[in-house]
Amino acid sequence: MNPNKLIPLVVTDDLTATKAFYAQRAGFEVSIDMDQYLQVRWGRDAEGPELAFMTPQPAGAPMEGPERFAGKGLIISIPTQDADATHAALRARGAQPRSYPADKPWGWRSFTVADPNGVVLDFFHVIDQSAAADATG
Repeated sequence: MNPNKLIPLVVTDDLTATKAFYAQRAGFEVSIDMDQYLQVRWGRDAEGPELAFMTPQPAGAPMEGPERFAGKGLIISIPTQDADATHAALRARGAQPRSYPADKPWGWRSFTVADPNGVVLDFFHVIDQSAAADATG
């Protein structure tokens, strides 16, 4: 494990639904699966982006946790080889993306999907900046 890797941690009451979404619908690999903690990784590379989820921890626990995630205001950008292909794959596995792939003026082609906790995943691939500028007209 890379000790310098940034791994966002979301506190949730429902690790079962979270695991089902990430492993079955979103195409993530489960890297750690414990009773009160789940960690998932995007892609097959051990250095790929990861997200972690844990249940609320009671006072006095080894890692006394923050409050539960309220379900708003968190977008995590996930690099992918092809946003269009990833969009199609997620839909084929039963995920319901919030948007279709579109070119963004900052040079990304991306779409979003929300997990059961309200975390928004922004799957993207980099495109030519001039093509992105043309798309916004």
